[in-house]
Amino acid sequence: MAPEHPDEAVVRVKNFPNRALAEAALAFLKERGIEAIVQGSDIAGTGMPQGFDLYVQAQESKTAHELLEMLYDGI
Repeated sequence: MAPEHPDEAVVRVKNFPNRALAEAALAFLKERGIEAIVQGSDIAGTGMPQGFDLYVQAQESKTAHELLEMLYDGI
């Protein structure tokens, strides 16, 4: 997902411990009309696990965060 305008920020709304949870959250947001991307690494041997970050456009971040907290509170 690239911002429509260069000055639109893409922000991280949540970090997930694995790709499966991140991809499920991505689908959940897309079903609700919020475009998102997942970024992370699942390559073994990369050091400490960092998980997978879910990003949305800044203007969608509040709504996305609220939706994800309802579904994934505590993850």
